Amino acid sequence: MKSIQRAHIVVVADSDHGLILAAQLRRMDVARVTALTGFDEARAMCRLGLVDACIVAFDDTMPDAMPTAEQDAPGRGISVPSLMLVTAVTPYLRKMARRRGYLAAVPASIVPQMLYRRISAALQWRAAARRQRRMPGGIVVPAAGILLPAALGNTTLH
Repeated sequence: MKSIQRAHIVVVADSDHGLILAAQLRRMDVARVTALTGFDEARAMCRLGLVDACIVAFDDTMPDAMPTAEQDAPGRGISVPSLMLVTAVTPYLRKMARRRGYLAAVPASIVPQMLYRRISAALQWRAAARRQRRMPGGIVVPAAGILLPAALGNTTLH
């Protein structure tokens, strides 16, 4: 697993909140943090394999209203985990995040320690997804029921 101290994290936001979040991540000893304003730039970096995780900050979302622009996660289909950062997490936003390819919806008022844990969990998810994909499809484990009676010999009746 890639440590968060060696990770490259992209923050996508079109306001000052993205710059504040990038500075906060740098204080957490993240090696590389890139602040971008557009989804297309983030998708291009994800496709090239330059990014370990993405954090997308939605500033215009009200807690009970639908967001104005539903964007797919930058790392969708490329196995780059993306976190959605919103002002308040509602059931609708959780469903929308999963539907659009985000790993989780995170409130903007999250404390730095919990954000650190969420990013670490996202990096672990990526490592687990890679391990699962590398497994060859032809490996078959013999059923334990077939081998068990032969190994035990005669059975005892009670």
